[in-house]
Amino acid sequence: MLRYKKKTAASKDGCCATIRVMSRLRRLAVSGKIFFITCNVSRNRLPLDDSEFEALAATIERVRRRRGFLLSGYVFLPDHWHGVIIPRGGDTLPSIMEAIKIASSHLINRKRGTHGALWQARYYDRVVRDVKEYHETLDYMHANPVERGLVRKPAQWPWSSFHAYGGPGVVRLKVDVVDLPADENTAL
Repeated sequence: MLRYKKKTAASKDGCCATIRVMSRLRRLAVSGKIFFITCNVSRNRLPLDDSEFEALAATIERVRRRRGFLLSGYVFLPDHWHGVIIPRGGDTLPSIMEAIKIASSHLINRKRGTHGALWQARYYDRVVRDVKEYHETLDYMHANPVERGLVRKPAQWPWSSFHAYGGPGVVRLKVDVVDLPADENTAL
Protein backbone atom coordinates (compact mmCIF):
# COMPACT_ATOMS: atom_id res chain seq x y z
CA MET A 1 0.00 0.00 0.00
CA LEU A 2 1.30 3.46 -0.83
CA ARG A 3 1.67 5.74 2.14
CA TYR A 4 1.47 9.49 1.73
CA LYS A 5 2.77 12.18 4.04
CA LYS A 6 1.10 15.55 3.90
CA LYS A 7 3.29 18.60 4.04
CA THR A 8 1.91 22.10 4.25
CA ALA A 9 4.00 24.86 2.74
CA ALA A 10 3.43 28.57 3.08
CA SER A 11 4.58 30.96 0.39
CA LYS A 12 5.84 34.51 1.01
CA ASP A 13 2.35 35.93 0.48
CA GLY A 14 0.89 33.64 3.18
CA CYS A 15 -0.97 31.20 0.89
CA CYS A 16 -0.75 27.57 1.85
CA ALA A 17 -0.60 24.44 -0.27
CA THR A 18 -0.73 20.79 0.65
CA ILE A 19 1.85 18.64 -1.04
CA ARG A 20 1.56 14.86 -1.04
CA VAL A 21 4.86 13.04 -0.97
CA MET A 22 4.90 9.33 -1.79
CA SER A 23 7.07 7.31 0.55
CA ARG A 24 9.95 5.32 -0.88
CA LEU A 25 8.74 1.77 -0.46
CA ARG A 26 11.42 -0.87 -0.24
CA ARG A 27 11.43 -4.00 -2.41
CA LEU A 28 12.57 -7.41 -1.34
CA ALA A 29 15.76 -8.31 -3.17
CA VAL A 30 15.33 -12.08 -3.19
CA SER A 31 15.65 -14.74 -5.83
CA GLY A 32 14.16 -18.20 -6.05
CA LYS A 33 10.65 -17.00 -5.17
CA ILE A 34 7.70 -16.87 -7.55
CA PHE A 35 6.42 -13.32 -8.12
CA PHE A 36 3.14 -12.14 -9.61
CA ILE A 37 3.71 -8.70 -11.13
CA THR A 38 1.56 -5.97 -12.64
CA CYS A 39 3.16 -3.26 -14.76
CA ASN A 40 0.95 -0.34 -15.86
CA VAL A 41 1.30 1.97 -18.84
CA SER A 42 1.77 5.59 -17.71
CA ARG A 43 -1.50 7.49 -17.54
CA ASN A 44 -0.35 10.10 -20.06
CA ARG A 45 0.51 7.49 -22.72
CA LEU A 46 -1.67 5.82 -25.35
CA PRO A 47 -2.70 2.19 -24.79
CA LEU A 48 -0.59 -0.56 -26.33
CA ASP A 49 -1.62 -2.18 -29.62
CA ASP A 50 -0.78 -5.54 -31.23
CA SER A 51 2.53 -4.41 -32.75
CA GLU A 52 3.56 -3.05 -29.35
CA PHE A 53 2.55 -6.31 -27.67
CA GLU A 54 4.94 -8.00 -30.13
CA ALA A 55 7.68 -5.55 -29.12
CA LEU A 56 7.01 -6.21 -25.42
CA ALA A 57 7.11 -9.99 -25.97
CA ALA A 58 10.39 -9.70 -27.91
CA THR A 59 11.87 -7.54 -25.15
CA ILE A 60 10.85 -9.96 -22.39
CA GLU A 61 12.33 -12.85 -24.37
CA ARG A 62 15.60 -10.96 -24.95
CA VAL A 63 15.91 -9.98 -21.26
CA ARG A 64 14.99 -13.53 -20.22
CA ARG A 65 17.77 -15.01 -22.39
CA ARG A 66 20.29 -12.55 -21.00
CA ARG A 67 19.30 -12.83 -17.32
CA GLY A 68 18.02 -16.40 -17.14
CA PHE A 69 14.80 -15.79 -15.19
CA LEU A 70 11.76 -18.02 -15.63
CA LEU A 71 8.47 -16.70 -16.99
CA SER A 72 5.65 -19.11 -16.19
CA GLY A 73 2.69 -16.96 -17.19
CA TYR A 74 1.71 -13.61 -18.69
CA VAL A 75 -1.06 -11.53 -20.19
CA PHE A 76 -0.65 -8.27 -22.11
CA LEU A 77 -3.53 -5.78 -22.07
CA PRO A 78 -3.74 -2.31 -23.61
CA ASP A 79 -3.07 -0.50 -20.31
CA HIS A 80 -1.00 -3.04 -18.33
CA TRP A 81 0.58 -6.45 -18.30
CA HIS A 82 0.89 -9.23 -15.74
CA GLY A 83 3.60 -11.81 -15.40
CA VAL A 84 4.64 -14.68 -13.17
CA ILE A 85 8.40 -14.36 -12.85
CA ILE A 86 10.96 -16.46 -11.00
CA PRO A 87 14.39 -14.79 -10.76
CA ARG A 88 17.35 -17.14 -10.88
CA GLY A 89 19.79 -17.28 -7.98
CA GLY A 90 21.78 -14.08 -7.68
CA ASP A 91 19.28 -11.96 -9.62
CA THR A 92 16.39 -9.91 -8.25
CA LEU A 93 12.94 -8.94 -9.44
CA PRO A 94 13.70 -5.17 -9.32
CA SER A 95 16.69 -5.57 -11.66
CA ILE A 96 14.69 -7.78 -14.05
CA MET A 97 11.76 -5.36 -14.13
CA GLU A 98 14.07 -2.39 -14.67
CA ALA A 99 15.67 -4.14 -17.65
CA ILE A 100 12.27 -5.03 -19.17
CA LYS A 101 10.80 -1.56 -18.62
CA ILE A 102 13.80 0.32 -20.02
CA ALA A 103 14.27 -1.90 -23.09
CA SER A 104 10.56 -2.05 -23.95
CA SER A 105 10.18 1.72 -23.49
CA HIS A 106 13.02 2.36 -25.94
CA LEU A 107 11.62 -0.05 -28.52
CA ILE A 108 7.99 1.09 -28.29
CA ASN A 109 8.95 4.78 -28.16
CA ARG A 110 11.01 4.30 -31.34
CA LYS A 111 8.00 2.67 -33.05
CA ARG A 112 5.73 5.53 -31.92
CA GLY A 113 8.19 8.32 -32.56
CA THR A 114 7.89 9.42 -28.92
CA HIS A 115 10.18 9.56 -25.92
CA GLY A 116 9.99 9.39 -22.14
CA ALA A 117 8.65 6.88 -19.65
CA LEU A 118 6.18 4.43 -21.14
CA TRP A 119 5.53 2.60 -17.86
CA GLN A 120 4.47 3.95 -14.51
CA ALA A 121 7.48 4.37 -12.23
CA ARG A 122 6.29 1.68 -9.83
CA TYR A 123 5.08 -1.82 -10.55
CA TYR A 124 3.16 -4.11 -8.24
CA ASP A 125 4.51 -7.44 -7.08
CA ARG A 126 3.39 -10.17 -4.76
CA VAL A 127 5.16 -13.35 -3.71
CA VAL A 128 3.08 -16.40 -4.64
CA ARG A 129 2.94 -18.36 -1.39
CA ASP A 130 1.59 -21.79 -2.27
CA VAL A 131 0.56 -24.07 -5.13
CA LYS A 132 -3.11 -23.11 -4.89
CA GLU A 133 -2.28 -19.39 -5.14
CA TYR A 134 -0.02 -20.11 -8.13
CA HIS A 135 -2.90 -21.75 -10.03
CA GLU A 136 -5.33 -19.01 -8.98
CA THR A 137 -2.86 -16.38 -10.24
CA LEU A 138 -2.63 -18.01 -13.67
CA ASP A 139 -6.43 -18.32 -13.82
CA TYR A 140 -6.80 -14.64 -12.85
CA MET A 141 -4.35 -13.53 -15.55
CA HIS A 142 -5.96 -15.64 -18.25
CA ALA A 143 -9.44 -14.35 -17.33
CA ASN A 144 -8.29 -10.70 -17.22
CA PRO A 145 -9.12 -9.92 -20.89
CA VAL A 146 -12.62 -11.36 -20.33
CA GLU A 147 -13.12 -9.29 -17.17
CA ARG A 148 -12.03 -6.18 -19.09
CA GLY A 149 -14.61 -6.88 -21.82
CA LEU A 150 -11.99 -7.37 -24.53
CA VAL A 151 -13.14 -10.92 -25.39
CA ARG A 152 -15.76 -13.42 -24.24
CA LYS A 153 -13.40 -16.34 -23.53
CA PRO A 154 -9.70 -16.49 -22.53
CA ALA A 155 -8.95 -18.50 -25.70
CA GLN A 156 -9.94 -15.47 -27.81
CA TRP A 157 -7.18 -13.22 -26.42
CA PRO A 158 -3.94 -13.85 -28.34
CA TRP A 159 -1.56 -12.15 -25.87
CA SER A 160 -1.74 -14.59 -23.00
CA SER A 161 0.05 -17.68 -21.75
CA PHE A 162 -3.36 -19.41 -21.86
CA HIS A 163 -2.31 -20.78 -25.26
CA ALA A 164 0.97 -22.16 -23.89
CA TYR A 165 -0.99 -24.22 -21.36
CA GLY A 166 -3.02 -26.04 -24.00
CA GLY A 167 -5.52 -23.40 -25.06
CA PRO A 168 -6.15 -23.10 -28.79
CA GLY A 169 -4.14 -20.52 -30.67
CA VAL A 170 -0.60 -19.47 -31.39
CA VAL A 171 1.92 -19.36 -28.54
CA ARG A 172 3.39 -15.87 -28.95
CA LEU A 173 5.75 -15.98 -25.98
CA LYS A 174 6.94 -19.31 -24.64
CA VAL A 175 6.59 -19.92 -20.94
CA ASP A 176 8.55 -22.04 -18.51
CA VAL A 177 6.35 -24.78 -17.09
CA VAL A 178 7.12 -25.08 -13.39
CA ASP A 179 7.01 -28.53 -11.80
CA LEU A 180 4.92 -28.02 -8.65
CA PRO A 181 3.87 -30.46 -5.92
CA ALA A 182 0.43 -32.04 -6.27
CA ASP A 183 -0.68 -30.83 -2.82
CA GLU A 184 -2.20 -27.36 -3.34
CA ASN A 185 -1.35 -26.34 0.23
CA THR A 186 2.38 -26.83 -0.28
CA ALA A 187 4.32 -23.62 0.35
CA LEU A 188 6.44 -22.31 -2.50
